[in-house]
Amino acid sequence: MSAHALRTDADFEAFYERHWKYVYRLCYTYMRSEADAEDCTEDVFVKVLTGDFAFEDETHERKWLTITSINLCKDRLKSYGRRNVDSLDDEAAPEVAAPEQEDYSDVREAVLALPPKLKEVIWLYYFDGYSTDEIAKMLGSPPSTVRNRMRDARNLLKDRLGTDFGE
Repeated sequence: MSAHALRTDADFEAFYERHWKYVYRLCYTYMRSEADAEDCTEDVFVKVLTGDFAFEDETHERKWLTITSINLCKDRLKSYGRRNVDSLDDEAAPEVAAPEQEDYSDVREAVLALPPKLKEVIWLYYFDGYSTDEIAKMLGSPPSTVRNRMRDARNLLKDRLGTDFGE
């Protein structure tokens, strides 16, 4: 498939509509604040709008958005000088659970409470469906490091939730 650029306003609008919810949820997992997640989401799309990007397909778009969103959020958190961001109450959190009507807020909160390096691999694997090899490429880490982080995160989640997470 040939690469396509976002040349017109209509191209950008379609791109934005395809991806804004995903980018917002990803930013929220890092920022833990609606306002900060909105700011980061806006900044990600400003990069797209002001850059000269040509994406191969929708998968390439999503991978680029994932890496850009993660890096932007990490940079923003460093600039804020805060490593542990306090969580907001449940009614302020966006819905990131599966489409079933069941309440997964305890799982969501347990994942969001993980240390950043563990949270990102769990999020990318379970919520976004990337393989450990794909996550390793995105994060610039060896696949064994990603698998070790997955194991550590699952163990923490098992302790917090009292059940196995994944596998």
